[in-house]
Amino acid sequence: MQCYYLISGETLYSSLLIDYLEKTININILRVGFVSFETVVDCEVIVIIDLRNMTESNRERYEEIVNKNKLKTREILFNISPEETINHIIPYPNVVGVFYDNDPIEFISLGISKILNGELWFSRKLSNELLNYYRGHNIKLSKKTKSLTSREEEIMLLLSSGASNSEIATKLFVSENTVKAHLHNVFKKLNVKNRLQAMIWAKGYDNENTL
Repeated sequence: MQCYYLISGETLYSSLLIDYLEKTININILRVGFVSFETVVDCEVIVIIDLRNMTESNRERYEEIVNKNKLKTREILFNISPEETINHIIPYPNVVGVFYDNDPIEFISLGISKILNGELWFSRKLSNELLNYYRGHNIKLSKKTKSLTSREEEIMLLLSSGASNSEIATKLFVSENTVKAHLHNVFKKLNVKNRLQAMIWAKGYDNENTL
């Protein structure tokens, strides 16, 4: 089960965003305040966070609730200024998508629909910055490959190039559902929590095989 929340203030934009997402993606989103976020413990929580109005104390409150309840979250950040640094994103370890304050609402809807299908939504520049950050901070992931099938290795190498599920499916002449199934198995074998960690692993594996 998935639960959808938008953490924001009572703004006209957040109301319009919720209405548009509910109509175009067919999900129910609950808007909550920065200090009143509570959720069902036994569901995967998709959290859409208004970063423009997120203070440090609000972020700490959010982090406390997530850790206390051991929530499984996927975090989508919006209302980010293009000038803001990666340091504004790093505090959210389960971030799967970033949208800037000049992104049109239709673009946000498209990106979130992709995210809900298991993909990441970052610019190429931001993806590289995140990968470099986590690799530079000694994120230790298993380098064992003998448990991966040849097909899984192919998928991971394509993943390292930033390919989406649909692009991987087209390249390998399989369905997107087949790609998702392979990625699910790979995540379990490598003990990674999300697609970003899998990309970090894949980048390292790709580099080792091109030396």
